[in-house]
Amino acid sequence: MGKKIVLVDDSQTFLMYVGLLLKRLNYKIIPASDGVECLKLLKLTEPDAILLDLHMPPLDGLKILRHIKDDRQTSSIPIIMVSNDASPESIRKCMDLGAYDYLTKPLKIDRLHNVLEECFFAHRGTNRKHLRERFIRKLKVYCGGKECEYYTETLSEGGIYLRTREPHPIGTGLEITLQLNETHMLPVKGTVIYTKRLDEDFMNLPPGMAVQFNGLASGDVQMLKSYVADLLAKDILDSQEDRVIEK
Repeated sequence: MGKKIVLVDDSQTFLMYVGLLLKRLNYKIIPASDGVECLKLLKLTEPDAILLDLHMPPLDGLKILRHIKDDRQTSSIPIIMVSNDASPESIRKCMDLGAYDYLTKPLKIDRLHNVLEECFFAHRGTNRKHLRERFIRKLKVYCGGKECEYYTETLSEGGIYLRTREPHPIGTGLEITLQLNETHMLPVKGTVIYTKRLDEDFMNLPPGMAVQFNGLASGDVQMLKSYVADLLAKDILDSQEDRVIEK
């Protein structure tokens, strides 16, 4: 399990759906239904970040934000504010008090992903630019006029990971036919940018090669982005009683 996040909101619907989404993004979630509960949790656990609703009883998010940032033991925890309130004044107040960022409801999946990636991994240069999700398919791949078939592992709008014991060298150009559903086939070109061999640690990632897509039309990029979001959260998006997450 990845980084630990305290998720604070007085809406049980928000806690349920956003918590489920964050778990699928490989975060460990600790829910809190109000600011008082959040402060109690901070005495028991050491989260890597807090997602904090701005307007909620009995203590609003500004008071909780100020309290956390004034306490030397908790002041370094990144706090991402979340609210229906998109007014510049509210955003400015939160940022002036030390919030890491400010997200408006309903949350956009890619915006949430990008903020958390930047928060946790940008300082190491390992933050992922694109949302990616498990994508298990058998695809046709062409290299130098030769046809091969590989099973896939993950997919994003920016590239794909192909499983193989014998990956092509970095820099190799490939042509891939993506089968997104029973009727839609998308031909793409890409370049191998990373390889992993069988003799390396493969517990978290199997042997294979990461391929970066090249020259995709804007419409194809948007289609892949939407498709990956559906792989991750279509059931969440379809079943929300209140719209708290959107693509």
